[in-house]
Amino acid sequence: MSHFSLKMMFPLLVVLLVFVTGGVFFAATGLVTPLADAANATAAKAAADTVANASLASDSNAVVQAASPEELEAAVAGETLFKGNCAQCHAVQDVVVGPALAGLHERRPVSWLIPWIKNSSKVVASGDEYAVKLYNQYQKQQMPSFQLSDEEITAILTYIKVQSNAASGATSAVALN
Repeated sequence: MSHFSLKMMFPLLVVLLVFVTGGVFFAATGLVTPLADAANATAAKAAADTVANASLASDSNAVVQAASPEELEAAVAGETLFKGNCAQCHAVQDVVVGPALAGLHERRPVSWLIPWIKNSSKVVASGDEYAVKLYNQYQKQQMPSFQLSDEEITAILTYIKVQSNAASGATSAVALN
């Protein structure tokens, strides 16, 4: 190779290295989501396949039979959102800073949970009896407000529901990692 070719290739290699490093950084921090969306879709398909295989193996498994591919896809997305926003203070089966969330779908309707998750302080201030009870029960600890869409909150609630059902002994096939 000539000296001129090396002088031309070096800047191109540096630019390529910067783009690759930047892409890896942005993907790792979640600032670029197309790759994450593809991974979530792949994980949802794998979860749906697991459920389909499990339902063939055990027809008595109510959760597996009830879980649709859409529900599983929402649960996979909800798991990521739960781990990024909720897991610091909540677990499905255990009290952490806030209450355990198992069976949440049976305790409160989604129409109550969405405003609560978006801004619990506002619901407490409105005088809602259940909200005030929770607030007082957990040493007047305020849950932070979240800038999540209704769809994102619904995905988190789907994840909690699937985990609640899996933990209740109904199945381990739909338990998500």
